[in-house]
Amino acid sequence: MLPLLLALAAAVAPPQQIPRAQETITVERIIVDARATLPSGEPILGLTAKDFDVRVDGVPARVESADWIPETAAAREIAGIDKPQVAVNESMDVPAPPGRLLIFFFQTDFARQQQRLQGQVKIMSYADQIIDSLEPEDRVAVFSYDSHLKFRLDFSDDKDQIRQAMRDALAIDDPPPPPVVPMPSLARRLDREEMKEVSSPERALFVVGNALRPIPGPKSLLLFGWGLGKLSGGRVSMGREYLIAKRSLESSRVSVFSIDITQADWHSLAVGLGQVSADTGGFYESSYLFPQLAVNRLERTLQGHYELEVRKPALKTTGVHTIEVNVARRGAVVLARSTYVD
Repeated sequence: MLPLLLALAAAVAPPQQIPRAQETITVERIIVDARATLPSGEPILGLTAKDFDVRVDGVPARVESADWIPETAAAREIAGIDKPQVAVNESMDVPAPPGRLLIFFFQTDFARQQQRLQGQVKIMSYADQIIDSLEPEDRVAVFSYDSHLKFRLDFSDDKDQIRQAMRDALAIDDPPPPPVVPMPSLARRLDREEMKEVSSPERALFVVGNALRPIPGPKSLLLFGWGLGKLSGGRVSMGREYLIAKRSLESSRVSVFSIDITQADWHSLAVGLGQVSADTGGFYESSYLFPQLAVNRLERTLQGHYELEVRKPALKTTGVHTIEVNVARRGAVVLARSTYVD
């Protein structure tokens, strides 16, 4: 009888549950540095994640957060922040330097064409205003390009050194290597012989972008130049070297602000200056008629930026993706990089 009862109990006992495999879903996010300003460059404050419309390859992407990062004392005072905010590069676990990292890049015309040389001399008259607007925590590095890339000043807060390096950029010379400075520093990441082999401004931007990559946080490159790309058959083509330079600048979180020094209403190679700025989250301005307006816009725009944390939408392809960032405010000018690579 007992064996029969045990058999019946086993028959009605609930079956053992088979454990289910747990699915792990990884949500990938990207960081996008965006500047939302009025046409004059004055930052638009008080924006939240809901104010930003971000699309990746045309597909709406969710903005998880939008943090305003003030970069000047005046902007921090308005935001109620006493000290510069220090961002952290999660992949390196290294804090970004306090203050702004600015790279002054002068495209000096080796042929000494009058329209270009006069323009570079002219913009130098505004150098003191740009330098005087620097904050104590800011650091500036100076490069020039004529026949090859020249490294004139490593990151420095010494305004006299910055001023002298900017003026030296007018010369067609072979400057000695600048002294190595404490971090952040570029000297150890630049090879003097490699810079001598750089034969185009696009390649020069690539080398500078690569040198900046290990330094965490966003950077701003002020390009005082006369043009990028090659003119052929009445059209300007950017070429492979430009695409490589663009990737380097994007991966280093560098925004390029192009100040066209050419003394002319219009010229073909201005297209290239506008392209690199649009692609990296900067802007293009001519210094021909109203250089003061260009400098004023630059100072206002560099007061701060929004750091957007964007959730990637589900995409069928990998590689290069386009990014479009907009703000639903009348008259808003939004500056952000145009692509990213996964």
